[in-house]
Amino acid sequence: MKLSKLLITLIFFSSSVASAQVNWLNNEKIAKAIATEKDQLILMDFWATWCGPCRKMDSEMWNTEEFKAFSKNFVALKVDIDSNPSLARSFNVTSIPHVVLTTATGEIVWQQTGYSNSSYYKKVLEKIPENLNGLNLELVQLKDKYQDEVYFSIGDSFHQLALEASDDLKSGFFSLSDNYYKEITKNSGDKVNVAMAEMRLLLNDAYAGRYNRAIRKIDKIDLYKNQDLAEMKQFIKAYCFKCDGDTESFESAKSLIKSEEYLSKLE
Repeated sequence: MKLSKLLITLIFFSSSVASAQVNWLNNEKIAKAIATEKDQLILMDFWATWCGPCRKMDSEMWNTEEFKAFSKNFVALKVDIDSNPSLARSFNVTSIPHVVLTTATGEIVWQQTGYSNSSYYKKVLEKIPENLNGLNLELVQLKDKYQDEVYFSIGDSFHQLALEASDDLKSGFFSLSDNYYKEITKNSGDKVNVAMAEMRLLLNDAYAGRYNRAIRKIDKIDLYKNQDLAEMKQFIKAYCFKCDGDTESFESAKSLIKSEEYLSKLE
């Protein structure tokens, strides 16, 4: 059976099973393929047959209608650490149960070790986005040859996901966005693109609540007489000042912004 047909079969099967439990896969390769096809995150549950808290998690959480409903937004993968120790090692799993949310290429968005009750997991899993707006395919198609525009696109996609995410997932998406912008600062031969990546890193800082850090660093970035850089700089300043309660500095920075898009974001 070809892989595409296998995916269709597996997706149909997982959507049609009526039992009150999350429908788990046990094969990482298939999970990644389905996650790419559906453009969703992968949830990995690292467990073992001898693990008491893992059995408790199954009975109280995974084997319920409530958590099955959440699973429509992710691809569920059970990983027995005794049967697949190499995968456990690759994610530095030293204690179980250990739950990880990743992209189709294995980049970690969120993880949690241990189980006492389902409340925290519920808070996280009910807010998982239905899809990643094409990001998984971008990641899967990422070539070895470095390209500024590809890294900007992926960094921007993670940034947008962070803006739309719950607080528990926000930091993970921002961190992954940062990783791609940092690669631009290291590898780009275009000084304006380097400056734009540095500015986007500070934009992430601002949205993540690191206002003082963003303000402290922003004047060190050379704008190269580039209007886009100048506009973003004033927006970041205005946003940080507004969130920090500095009304006078906020109004001063805002007055230098011409972009209606940026101005609308400050309302």
